[in-house]
Amino acid sequence: ADLTKKLSMYKLRAQVDLEDVSDAWSVIAIWGLEAPAACGLSGDPGTAAAWHGGLAVIDPRLAAAGVRALIPADGNPDLPGNTAMPADYDIHRLILGLPDGSRDLVLEKSILLESGFDELHGIDWDKGCYMGQELTARTKYRGLVKKRLVPVTIDGALPSAGTPVMQESKKVGEVRSGRDDRALALMRLEHLEYADATFTAGGAAVVPKKPEWAEF
Repeated sequence: ADLTKKLSMYKLRAQVDLEDVSDAWSVIAIWGLEAPAACGLSGDPGTAAAWHGGLAVIDPRLAAAGVRALIPADGNPDLPGNTAMPADYDIHRLILGLPDGSRDLVLEKSILLESGFDELHGIDWDKGCYMGQELTARTKYRGLVKKRLVPVTIDGALPSAGTPVMQESKKVGEVRSGRDDRALALMRLEHLEYADATFTAGGAAVVPKKPEWAEF
């Protein structure tokens, strides 16, 4: 409903009808070394093909994330490997450092470049005008990115979203989404440069790690 409302603001003169068909479709995440071949896919992130009455695509953000498929809700594809629960995929994307919508990005406040959208193919620097273009370009070309969303390992009880990450008595970040002993945290880059730095959040030890795909 929120997406429909937002898209309706930008219809302008286009002859477009918007309809919520969520109940008719299922979204499946498939990951592991065999995932692309099982869906008839090969190539770079974003490669797509028809599959089981719908569409399968190598995750356009990151190939390691696996395949995302949109198929009819009554479809039942035969897949190799084990059936995973949504929690299993949540752990998978937390380890990779992939943000999940408003769980990791604060609406109307988060900066795309702080959240990895550049490296994760969410920004086209050759594209024409789009919402937020000036702020995004200025942030990149003036080197104004001072924080980054990074995966962290938690030693202790999982802090709730919004819990400050502390280095001694100084706030240096903030925990976002998490599950079990994994989470994402928005961290100030200057404090990630020290290998012997120790961080805590809500009484738990926090160990950040730069994602392999990140370029900071």
